[in-house]
Amino acid sequence: MRSPRIAALTVGVVLALAATAVMAGSGAAKSTAGGKIKIGYINLSDQLPFVVIVRHSIEAAAKAAGVQLVECDSNLDAQKAINCAAQFKTEGVQGIANFQLDATAAPRVCAAGPNVPTVAIDIHQPPCEKVFFGANNKLAGQIDGQAVGQFAKSKWNCKADALLSLNAPTAGQVVVDRENGEISGFKQSCPSVKVIKVTTNATTDGSIQPFTDTLSRLPGAHHILVVATNDDQAIGAVKAAQSANRLGDIYVGAQGGDPTSWPYICGKTTFKNWIGDTAYFPQRYGQNIVPALVALVQGKKEPRYIYTKHQLLTPQNITSIYPTACK
Repeated sequence: MRSPRIAALTVGVVLALAATAVMAGSGAAKSTAGGKIKIGYINLSDQLPFVVIVRHSIEAAAKAAGVQLVECDSNLDAQKAINCAAQFKTEGVQGIANFQLDATAAPRVCAAGPNVPTVAIDIHQPPCEKVFFGANNKLAGQIDGQAVGQFAKSKWNCKADALLSLNAPTAGQVVVDRENGEISGFKQSCPSVKVIKVTTNATTDGSIQPFTDTLSRLPGAHHILVVATNDDQAIGAVKAAQSANRLGDIYVGAQGGDPTSWPYICGKTTFKNWIGDTAYFPQRYGQNIVPALVALVQGKKEPRYIYTKHQLLTPQNITSIYPTACK
């Protein structure tokens, strides 16, 4: 469970940055002559703090654009995502923003829903996906992977025990690309360090046991590097190490840069070895997704891929990017 401080920080950032999203989205295409455009949003899950921020940004952008938004939470479950799509068909949505986890279930989700344009968010949704918005996954992975590799090179001359790579393969190729980017970025500095992959369900709680099991197989290791395809998994790794009384043995790089990572990056917790985090700026998602989807509904063309602009967050630069992060 997240602390009240972290929860309050997340809510505060959502509220502060939603205003930015509203202003940025004010130039989006407005409703058609027949009335408001109605779009559906399949939410990934409010279990993930990053996704809560994305949802709020989509709500703010839809309001600014004069668009009616219908929401449905898939809660990391493929059948629930299929049910959401079927609900949208009944409700007559004209476009769908789809942020559901299981890439292999995407054809069934598409089939269950109406034949309308779809913007996939962070996870590909074939065959109905018209636009993909989200991470430039290989590049995003390389950013924190390089930071962790450079740390290992400068700190120990690459004499590390292992690189533990946390992943969530259900999300499909995007996570494979993200993980491969992290590993390749790391190996630019330290090509000989052993890589151990750790499979999770992408959540903090779902990462604790797999990481605990892996850590138990490295009992004498004190220089363990960790990369994770989202912040939730990285926090799960920290919690697992803390329970095993091995906080000082792991050194972390992660993906997302949402407010749950900030206390770790800022050194506000007992864990002091968060090296860097690839920022995805979830508060900006809606101001890109909603205008693209509205344009598709109106028969306009949009780029096939629209990527968020990534940046490495570190203890040294985080307050220049998020001024209130360490308060």
